[in-house]
Amino acid sequence: MPKKIDRTFIRRRWLDFRNGHSIYLIFLLTFTNFILITYNFAIKQMPFGIGDYLNLPVFVVLFALLYVPVAIVLGVWHRKHQYSVENEALLRQNWMWAWVMQYQIRLIKGKTNPKEDEYIITYLNDILKRTNKSELVGEDIGSVIPIPKEEKLDTGKNN
Repeated sequence: MPKKIDRTFIRRRWLDFRNGHSIYLIFLLTFTNFILITYNFAIKQMPFGIGDYLNLPVFVVLFALLYVPVAIVLGVWHRKHQYSVENEALLRQNWMWAWVMQYQIRLIKGKTNPKEDEYIITYLNDILKRTNKSELVGEDIGSVIPIPKEEKLDTGKNN
């Protein structure tokens, strides 16, 4: 019998590939490309021979001295003004967050049972272990209970 392909493993590797590609590799390539295009089409074409005196290494240094601080200022602005909007949009789609928050509300109201308590504690501790935060895991955890499957949320809309 052929071995079943673990779709979760493949999907996680696909996510890892996309993050490594888009956040790191392509960023470096496009940033380098941006600098070279700017130099070749803007600086070398400047009138009065400025491009003759401003060679590529000098341009890269000047570019970095101007561009990096401007990018940092924009990044700070984005963090202070846009992250809350982005996080809210992401939370609206996060079933795990909704599940844990629902459990917390039920816990506060005293509507949980010991089996459910053990389940959620084990679930969250497994996340901590997988993310190398094992020092935060309590020692009173019993057997591991399986993690719930991701389900499609019913938005209440009829399509």
